[in-house]
Amino acid sequence: MSRIGFIREAVFSPTVPEQAIVVDDPQEISRPAPSRPPMWVWVLIFIAGAIGLMVMLYVSGARQLSTGSFFIFPMMMVSMVMMMRTRGAGAQKISAAAKNQNRADYLRKLDELRADTHDAARAQAREINYHHPDPCDGSLATLVGSARMWERAPGIRGNWGHVRLGLGVTRLKTKLTPPTKVPPEDLRETVTTVAARDFLRAQNVIHDVPRPLHLFDQMGWSWFYEPGQRATVQGMLRAMVCQLCVFHGPDDVQLAVITDDLPAWEWAKWLPHTADDEYVDACGPLRLIFGDVRAFMDRFAHDVQSRSPFAPLMDGVAPPARWLVVVVDLPGADCAPILGDAGRMGLSVLEATNDERSVVANAECAFVVDNIGNLLRAADSREVR
Repeated sequence: MSRIGFIREAVFSPTVPEQAIVVDDPQEISRPAPSRPPMWVWVLIFIAGAIGLMVMLYVSGARQLSTGSFFIFPMMMVSMVMMMRTRGAGAQKISAAAKNQNRADYLRKLDELRADTHDAARAQAREINYHHPDPCDGSLATLVGSARMWERAPGIRGNWGHVRLGLGVTRLKTKLTPPTKVPPEDLRETVTTVAARDFLRAQNVIHDVPRPLHLFDQMGWSWFYEPGQRATVQGMLRAMVCQLCVFHGPDDVQLAVITDDLPAWEWAKWLPHTADDEYVDACGPLRLIFGDVRAFMDRFAHDVQSRSPFAPLMDGVAPPARWLVVVVDLPGADCAPILGDAGRMGLSVLEATNDERSVVANAECAFVVDNIGNLLRAADSREVR
């Protein structure tokens, strides 16, 4: 096997600036006080008082007002005052045309915010695709030999150990600030309230962007599938291995493959990450490709068993000098000798064995391939099949 020297170089990575988009408060419905009688009531009272006064004047001969008629004047005055007050209140009500104009202004403002949100989402999607290119369209292969090859190192926590798992939904990094003064439910203007709610729900996520998987956050990962879907799972594992080896150098990550389908993994022998550090043959270092778990343990038993139990990486704590990634593409295999009871520090197992008793067959580590090839997270250890 030939060896070609490679020197790492510092490269520029795009970033998405932190920003916030504020959604205005929805409009409020203005309603007159329900306890205030309408104007026609006071008009009717005024007319009744005037008629009553005329009748009393007629009965009395229009020479003098009887004592009982004096109550009519206060009643007429009160009715006149209330008519004026009711008329003034009616003038304050917003007309239908004004309401429609206010709605149009609010929706136009949301359209402007939506355009800003889409610009931020596109910038975030470009950043994600930069760090996690498509392994199927050839873009990943263009990075081989470039300054970006082996750019990720343990001291840089940003994308260390990250590989692209597929396409999915991610949260928008730009903060959408919801309205702060929302009217009570019975006073909310329906059009603007629904528009603000739908805007916050729909624009807070980005669809069809690469979803990375942090290989070193868990002791291992498992995939469960039907027998006819093995080729699909092998394709996922192959893509993950290629990304891992393009962005992580062999001095930081070592790769071993356990499989009974050697033709499907023969290409891995050309990766410098699968080269044995101690044993050689006529072609150079032995390739870390094994036919079963026992053969792997014969080579790595001392190394595996000497590792401490797995613990999540924490800021300020140095990771192991070299991480061992073991791909187990072997249906029915038992990975317990590799993983132990709680995993091993500095070792990650990518397990495609359909073993429900595995320590990584749980809600945090297990994936299920459905009938059409979608990759789903397992709800719990009882639903991995």
